[in-house]
This record gives sequence, structure tokens and C-alpha cells, in this order.
Amino acid sequence: MYAARPPAVLIRNRQRKWKVDAARLRRLIARVLAGEPGGELGGEQAGVGLVLWRDEPVARLNARYRSRSGPTDVLSFPTDPEGWPPGEPRPLGEVVISVDRAAAQACERGLRLAAELDRLAVHGVLHLLGYDDDTPARRARMRRREDRHLRAASRR
Repeated sequence: MYAARPPAVLIRNRQRKWKVDAARLRRLIARVLAGEPGGELGGEQAGVGLVLWRDEPVARLNARYRSRSGPTDVLSFPTDPEGWPPGEPRPLGEVVISVDRAAAQACERGLRLAAELDRLAVHGVLHLLGYDDDTPARRARMRRREDRHLRAASRR
């Protein structure tokens, strides 16, 4: 399933309000990386960082990097290959999720928080892998990939 070794998935849970299964998210992200073109960098599985935060810090990031006010559910920050030391394994980047937003969206959709966090983690990683959702056609393509990964994870 993996290349030479499983991908490094570093999860930092910076919030304490919501219970989160970090091991579940780590496995899911590793499966997405293994199942997508671009999940390898230089023959090694690419690594990803996942930060779980509350609304306020995510709102600050959203304002700073997207010039949008208020929190959002997920942000993706690809690693700049130009700024990475040559020959060093380079992570794909970092995904930031507002667990507050995820909880609100899960409630609106009648889902468990874990299911919404799974969807947002997959969405963020797909952005790091080059998928975009800026047009209806791209959004539909990305949604199909998300659904494929979520179905595969639910069968395990």
C-alpha cells in the first residue's frame, strides 16, 4: 500500500473542546497519500501536517492568507519547494481544520463530528496534491475523489 515507508502524518490538536480521534485521521490521510498521484516526492511517501484548532486562530489565518473575514472549515498550505533544502525530504504541506466549524457543519448535516473531520482532512490533502474547487467542474471532480477516499476508508 505504501512506498518504502508510510507517510509521516503529524497531527497537532491545538483545541481541547472536542474529542478527536487523531489515529483515525492519521490513517485516513496516509491512505489518501498512498492512493493519489503526487502522494510521493522523490520516491518517498510525502508527509503532511494536520493542525486542529478552534475558530479564532483559523479566522486569523483566513484573514491573513485569504483576505477573508471569519473562520473557515479547512485551509491548506503547500510547502514551497523553492525554500526547501536540496536532498531533504519535503512534506507536501499543512492542513488546518477548525474543529468548531466542523462540529457546526456536522450538526447541520446530521453527521458525527468524526465523519465531518474525515471529509475536511481529505479535502485539505487533495488541495495539497493539486486539486482545486474554484469552478463547478473542478469542484465536482474533487468531490468525486473525496467520496472515493471516504468510501474506501469506511470499508476498512
